[in-house]
Amino acid sequence: MCRSSEVPAGTKLFLLAGEWFPEPTAPARRDEMVTVVATCPDEISGRVWVQGHACVRHDPPDCGTGSCFEHQVLASAIRANLAGQR
Repeated sequence: MCRSSEVPAGTKLFLLAGEWFPEPTAPARRDEMVTVVATCPDEISGRVWVQGHACVRHDPPDCGTGSCFEHQVLASAIRANLAGQR
């Protein structure tokens, strides 16, 4: 189970194409803005599981689910976002 770790819930991550993976071996071909629900703190091969929302985030979220984005994300992309480089 993923949980909040160094990425607080509600954090917005701007992920560039190639930084997140809709399939384990296929990087995304589009940018995505994600509002974090939780992350899995264990980095595997430079990637971290992120659960969040890519929909229009309201309370409740537009998608009506706990998280509509659940993909592997490059840890370096998360660090860039947290460092204010995006």
